[in-house]
Amino acid sequence: MLKLEEKKVSIITPCYNGEEFAERFFENILEQSYSNIELIFVNDGSIDRTEEIAKSYIDRFEEQGRKLIYIYQDNAGQAEAMNQGLKIFTGDYLMWTDSDDILHKDNIMKKVHFLEENPDCAFCMCYGQAVHESDLSTKIDDLRRVPPTGEDNFFEDIILEKNAVYTPGVYMARSSAILEALPDRKIVSSRIGQNWQMLMPLSYGRKCGYIKEILFSYVVREDSHSRQEKSLDEVIAKLHRHNDLIKEVLVSMGLENSKYMDMLKDKLVRKEFDNGYFYKDKALMKEKYKELRDMGRASKRDTLILWSGLCPVVDGAYSVFKSAKKAYRSR
Repeated sequence: MLKLEEKKVSIITPCYNGEEFAERFFENILEQSYSNIELIFVNDGSIDRTEEIAKSYIDRFEEQGRKLIYIYQDNAGQAEAMNQGLKIFTGDYLMWTDSDDILHKDNIMKKVHFLEENPDCAFCMCYGQAVHESDLSTKIDDLRRVPPTGEDNFFEDIILEKNAVYTPGVYMARSSAILEALPDRKIVSSRIGQNWQMLMPLSYGRKCGYIKEILFSYVVREDSHSRQEKSLDEVIAKLHRHNDLIKEVLVSMGLENSKYMDMLKDKLVRKEFDNGYFYKDKALMKEKYKELRDMGRASKRDTLILWSGLCPVVDGAYSVFKSAKKAYRSR
């Protein structure tokens, strides 16, 4: 059996215009307590100093016995950047990380150790935390999947966005599992959802292991697109783009006629319904509630939300109920 440090870990990291945090990222990888690392850094057509910074670290990685592979591509999105790395990675284990997030010092070492000790697990995940870019030392939210006590429906939960984590820094996979899940060494080409495209094929029929320790920090940035205010039309358009992508991934996996397509349809209609309530669009609420009812999926919760959106008195009572419920859970 190989010694722990003889197992190589490949990391694929796409980056677009990352000069603001690139140095922190490279220093973060160099500070890892595990050293047998192959970092494949893919510059997705940046027009700032990303290339200059990345190339300046190649010799430093080599001096420390680590490998930095720099790739430039014309701007094509993170999925295509991931595919550049998937074509060439050579590690025994694989991680894919964002260039603006932070791996805690023992992140890689503890994941390799876990997978070595648990050969039945195809991949593993640790706990993570969200921090604000202005204060990296203070946790503002937890990023964790609660390990199921019974059957682990990881694949379904990823699709349903139920007890799921999508930030890639929490994961590490066996390369053998990745190559079995993605035999062509590529994911669907899209400018959104690359983490779903990795996690869905990987988790289908494969076991996840859980490291119950915070080993990753997701940095919340003020200029993040996900934090900007959007109109209802923009939100609905984004929901449909994401839904279409997940459909495409399911088709690529040969699951076009599976129950998962029905789950996806149900989730889309329910999200449209919920956004109708959030944006106070009564017509959208009525339309989507009827669809849920026709599908046999309208619940008591949906009926309450419908009447809350249509009647101010009920809405006030519902808001009081939600606040009381939240306060009770936080005790």
